[in-house]
Parts: sequence; C-alpha cells; structure tokens
Amino acid sequence: MRPIASHPLSDPFARTALVIDRDALHSEKLAGALRGQGFTVHVARDGLRGVERASKHRPDLMVVDLDLPGIDGFETIRRIRAFSDGYILVVSDDETESAAVEAFRAGADDYVMKPYGPHALRARIDALLRRSRVRLESSVLDDGAGWMQHGSLRLHAASRRVEVDGAECDLTRSEFDILLTLMSAKDQVFTKASLALMLRESNGLLGHHITPHDRHAVEVHIMNLRRKLADDPRAPLWIETVRGLGYRLAPAAARVPVMLHVAG
Repeated sequence: MRPIASHPLSDPFARTALVIDRDALHSEKLAGALRGQGFTVHVARDGLRGVERASKHRPDLMVVDLDLPGIDGFETIRRIRAFSDGYILVVSDDETESAAVEAFRAGADDYVMKPYGPHALRARIDALLRRSRVRLESSVLDDGAGWMQHGSLRLHAASRRVEVDGAECDLTRSEFDILLTLMSAKDQVFTKASLALMLRESNGLLGHHITPHDRHAVEVHIMNLRRKLADDPRAPLWIETVRGLGYRLAPAAARVPVMLHVAG
C-alpha cells in the first residue's frame, strides 16, 4: 500500500507536474500541454535528475518515458515510489506487454503508447486526477485486527477471510489472492499478465512467459470473483475493468471507502 501524501491537494488548480523524458522536443510538447491544464511543470532529461526533482518538488503527476539515459524508466519509477504517492503516467513506444507489466509492477498508474493524440492524453490525465480526489476523501486507519475494508467489503489477509455486507464469502485461493492484490494496491491497474504472474509466484512456480491460457484463467477468476461478490461489471462496486489495460479496485467516491492496513 502506498504511503500517505504529506502534501494533499487543497487547491485543485494548484498542481505540479514533472516530465522525465530524454527527448527535448517531446518533453517540451508535454510540458506545454500540462501547463495548458493548469500545472506548474518541471522537466528532467534523465532518470537520476528525475528522481532528484521528484524528491524536491513532490509533483502530483509525473510523466515518465521508459527510454532514459543513466537509469531507465523502470528504475526511475521504483526509486520515486520509495518516497512519493504522486501519480505516474508512462509514455512509451515499447508496445510489448512485458514492458507494460514491468512498468505497472514498478509503480506506474497508467501506460500510454506513442504516438498518442493530445485529447486522448488529456483524458487519461483527467481520469488520474479524478482518482486523486477520491483518494483524498479516503482515510487510512488501522483497527489492530488486520482487516482491510472498502465500503462493505472486508478482507483479512492472515485468516484469508472475506465478508460482504457482514456475510462470509467463500473464495478460492486464486480469487482471494487477486482480491488481496487489488485491495492492497488500491488504485493501481493490473494487467491480466501481471495478475497471472502474481498467481504463478504465489503458487511457487517459476517462469515469466504468459500464455493465452494464463490470461483466460485470470478472466475466469475475475468473473467468478464478481459473481461471488455480487458485483455488476457494468456498475462495479469492487472490481473495475480498465479498458485496454486490465483491472483495479473500483473507485468509491460516493461512499468514501475506508482502507485498513493489514497488520504485520
């Protein structure tokens, strides 16, 4: 679970962004688009400077290219995640699924392929910022008993118990592991491949090659999980499908969810 921001956004128009991109022309184009959305923008041309400026300015949004000199974009994201809960949007010309999976596992919130249209990019940024407002309405509490709660959905990692509206829900091991992953990450998007890797590792299996069968298995687990949680995918309360990307815990602005730390 991400650390809580020490600098919440009180003014929705006073936002800071950081562009980390080696290409001067592309980074200035991005910076200009972000300024047009009301951001104060900082720019870094390599990963180390990007981490340095992220630490100094604590931006609300970071746009990171993966092809960076020094340390690559994946390592840049990992280092930033050590101290920042700001949103990270990856822009890349690497269309392989493995790159997207690694970016999300490093801590990225969204992945956009080049070339992209300005309107599409703005829509993705607006979506991230809406999720940011939902997160600020949430509170993080520790009940001392190890429960994680999202609305009326409760999960206890140590005893592997799940309750919905106070009623016990019987999940398979894979269904429980997927739900725990989504609830622990809160608003991170997981691809089918990344969930398949997680299930493989939790079962003590080796290898990183994901087959169509693996992806289909994740789809079946999600379908069964939704059925057991009585979650309608057309108006999800718990599991949201992010078109073209994967799945995440559904935002819950209307009911202001409470997330509880899992007791260590």
